[in-house]
Amino acid sequence: MGDIDTKDLLVAHQITLLEFIPAAHPNILRHVVRLIREKPGALSLLKTSALAVGIAFARRVTDEEIGEEIAKLMAELVENSAICEELKSQLAQATSRDSSVIRSRIYSVSFAHLQALEAGIASEHARISTDSSSIHWLYKEILSSVLNESDLLAQLDALDTFVDVALSGKENAKALSDQGIVSAIYNLMEKSRESPDAGEFYTYGTRFLCYMARSYPQVIKSFPDFVRRLLVETRMFDQLGIVARLNVFDHFASLCYSLEAKSMMEEIFKGTQDLENTLGAAGAATTMGTMEMKCRTLQAITLIFENSTPTQAASWYEKLGGKALTHVSVSNVKKPFPDAKNAIYDFWHQLFAYPEIVNEFVNFKDFVEWALDDKSESEPEYEIRKRSLIRRIIDLSASSSDLIKIDADLVGKLHNYLKPATAPAPRVEEMAL
Repeated sequence: MGDIDTKDLLVAHQITLLEFIPAAHPNILRHVVRLIREKPGALSLLKTSALAVGIAFARRVTDEEIGEEIAKLMAELVENSAICEELKSQLAQATSRDSSVIRSRIYSVSFAHLQALEAGIASEHARISTDSSSIHWLYKEILSSVLNESDLLAQLDALDTFVDVALSGKENAKALSDQGIVSAIYNLMEKSRESPDAGEFYTYGTRFLCYMARSYPQVIKSFPDFVRRLLVETRMFDQLGIVARLNVFDHFASLCYSLEAKSMMEEIFKGTQDLENTLGAAGAATTMGTMEMKCRTLQAITLIFENSTPTQAASWYEKLGGKALTHVSVSNVKKPFPDAKNAIYDFWHQLFAYPEIVNEFVNFKDFVEWALDDKSESEPEYEIRKRSLIRRIIDLSASSSDLIKIDADLVGKLHNYLKPATAPAPRVEEMAL
């Protein structure tokens, strides 16, 4: 099949394909779909002279084993009205409570389409239009499932699809906001707060809004009451159950992920202690609870520092705990707990992108002693990570000497630490062996 001309395969042998596709074994069909997607000109033919083949593929998008691969193909064909009508027809028939899985598989076409858009834009020749409006009808279908309160599982599944869309990029997240989808979900969240058995929807909705903020920070200003409630919940972390506590820090970190979002948070809470107290609670949470809880909290905090300016990062680190947090992290990295060490090294790797924070570490005696101790890490994995941090300090001391107050003697010692150890000269008796 790989050697057959594209037009011959899809047009001349169209009848054969139409007989083969409906009953083909998933493993065989998966191979065929991949081959067709790779063939030059195939997508264009599937929208025109071989449209019947495209529709035949669309009818198997709900197949449990092959659906995901078919969805990728549909993502590049969904601009065609006939393909859309076929998908709409399948959605119209999937009305029972047992049909939520089928609907979910059709919804996945929307996310696959956005992934195809991203891949096309990134490549030299996009195979599909860069306009996502062709799947806006599918957004409305997904929203109808979210608003259908008779089936909570279907609601949450549909909401997860919107989470994927929100994370796929700023323009896609903005489209959700412009079409009123975000507002509709928020209104349902507000309603669910009054119902004791709808807490799960509020949790999923919180996740959706915070992930929206990662791509489209403007939602922070659109729903300030929601943001305030989330900060209150974060400060009350010690009164939450395990799952709720882990969720609240993940949500808070996602909300504050972008540089723009952090600036908005500073603006909204200017003149209050709300943001400062919330960050202080997040720093305290890294020292409280089980090892998993402390590590997960630290991982969330690490996310906050992925996008920042040096000045802003230094300010937020100080609010998290500053010297106290430095002391805690240095103390814990010395302990033989792999999960904690990995979380701390990840945290430091992110922090050490900012000279002003590095300056605090190099002026902290315990950290310097640990850094210069060639026996502080016995495992090769951690020794490599430690050396990477020391190189970062040395590089920043050279490029940002105005921000890092580190004396030449310490820089020299750090350079010496990185030098390979000199092997002892071989002895005669060893050579004889």
